[in-house]
Amino acid sequence: MKKVAYIAGGILIGFVLSTSAGAFADSVKSLVGKKVSGEYTVIVNGQKLADKGAVIDGKANVPVRGISDALGADIKVEGKTITVTTADSEALAATDNKYSGRSADSLRETISILKDKILAPNLKEREEVSAELDKLREANADAALIKERETQLAGYDERIAATKADIAQAEAALAALK
Repeated sequence: MKKVAYIAGGILIGFVLSTSAGAFADSVKSLVGKKVSGEYTVIVNGQKLADKGAVIDGKANVPVRGISDALGADIKVEGKTITVTTADSEALAATDNKYSGRSADSLRETISILKDKILAPNLKEREEVSAELDKLREANADAALIKERETQLAGYDERIAATKADIAQAEAALAALK
């Protein structure tokens, strides 16, 4: 009877270990054994790298060391972490420009929207409120109405100043790309 218990226990333990090991192996993602569908030349700022890039399971994989060397960046490998630091990263971190890191096309579109869709209408409406305020003052209109128009004018002034500051930041971010 003890033999049967040992055999049954061994089978049970073997079953548990084999299924949990398979489940654990599924959770580990690795490139080992993955299909390489192509090898590509990598060019950074017009400079062809000696190392090739590869497409593995539909994702582009590039040589970090080669790219960091071509860009003049420092690379540090600690454990399973690769840290790439460029000379510009400290300057970018110090900048509080909310438009940094966007593409040139995105910045141009943002500048256009800020100028045409936000700044221009606010300038036009401010001009209309200002003209109305001047007429109210000339006509010695109700003080509450004049105060309301002055408050409106101040609101337009704030929005216009904020939009101009946003345009300046977007233009600075665009200039930094050139």
